[in-house]
Amino acid sequence: PSMAPPSTDKCVTPPVRSDILLFLFPKKKNFSSKHDDQRKKIPGNAVTSAFWPRVAESKDRHRLIFVMRNAERIDRVFGPDWLETEYAFGKFQPTDQNIPSSLKHLLPHTNFLFDSPITTMGKYTSQLVARAMTQRGASPKKIVSAPALRCVQTASAIASLLNIKFGIEYGLAEPPSWFSLGDHQLSPDYISPEQFASLGYAVDPAYSPVLNQESLSKQRRETEKESKDRVDFVLRYLGTEDRSGPLLVIGHALTCQIATDMVIAASEKGKGEWDNAVTSYSDEGQRQSDPHENEEPTDTLTLGIKFPYGAVVSLARANTTMPYQYRICRNLIPPLTCGRYFNNKPVLD
Repeated sequence: PSMAPPSTDKCVTPPVRSDILLFLFPKKKNFSSKHDDQRKKIPGNAVTSAFWPRVAESKDRHRLIFVMRNAERIDRVFGPDWLETEYAFGKFQPTDQNIPSSLKHLLPHTNFLFDSPITTMGKYTSQLVARAMTQRGASPKKIVSAPALRCVQTASAIASLLNIKFGIEYGLAEPPSWFSLGDHQLSPDYISPEQFASLGYAVDPAYSPVLNQESLSKQRRETEKESKDRVDFVLRYLGTEDRSGPLLVIGHALTCQIATDMVIAASEKGKGEWDNAVTSYSDEGQRQSDPHENEEPTDTLTLGIKFPYGAVVSLARANTTMPYQYRICRNLIPPLTCGRYFNNKPVLD
C-alpha cells in the first residue's frame, strides 16, 4: 500500500501487518520454537524498525565507519565543456536547474577542468543520505573529506545539515598518475581549508589531517599502488581514533574499493571480540581480500559503475585490540533510487 514519506526529523515506520509477520516468521515444520514464540508475542498493531536495521547498542556506534563516494559531478552530466555554455561572455548563467547558481565565487580559486563541482541533485541527494543515517540511529559524529572540490562540497552539504564541521584529509586524494599526460602533471591544485572556510563551506581549518597538503604535493610521482597504499593507511589510521559515534569518510570510488579490501572473512573474526553486534543486521557473505595484490592499472570506468555517486560502504570494527579488523554491514543505509540506478548497490563481490 502507498505510504507517506518519512518525516525529515523522525523516522515513522507503519504498523506491521499480519502478512508481513508471516513473511518474517513463517510456519515451517523445522522452524525453531524460539522464533515461533517471538511471532506470537508481537501484537498486531506493533511498530517496528525491522524494515531497515538500526544500530543496536549506543556504546558500539563508535565502531562504525561510513565510506561514501562523492555526489554527482557536473562534468560527467553535462560534459567537460559545460563552462562554455554556463559561463559565457564572463557571466555565469546556468542553462539547467541541475547546475548550481552559486559557482562564480569558486572561479578565482580552482580550475573546473580538473576539479569539477557537484550538481544541484548531488547536493540534495547527499543530504538525503545523511538523513537516512540519522534515521537509522547512526548520525556521523566526525566527517572527513578528500581534498577534491566535489568531495568537499558533498561533505559540506552533509555537515551543514548536521550542524557540524569537517576536516580535509589530503591522503585520500586520487592517484596523481591518473592525471598525468606523458611527463606533464595535470593533477588539480586543491583549494586550501582556509579558502574553503572563507567561501562559506563547513570546513574546520584547524583540523589536523593524517597527511597534510605539503606531504601530498611531494608524492606527485607516486605509482598507483603507492597511492592505494596511502589511502589504505589513512583509512586504517582514522579507524584507530577514539570517537563518540560513527565516522563518515567522503572520498572517491577508489576509496570505497579500498574500504571493502579492509574487510575480513566471517570465519576469521576474533574469538569473543564481536560479542556486541554493531547493527541489528547480520551478514555472512564476507570475504578476505589481500589489498592491492593486483598491480594491474585500475579500470576507472568499471570502478565508477561498482560504486556510483553517493554509494556508501558501511564498515564496523570487529575487534577491540590492534590490529583492527573490519566487517561489512550490508544495507545499513536505505537505498536512494534514481530511475534505474541505486546508490546503495556497490558491487562488493
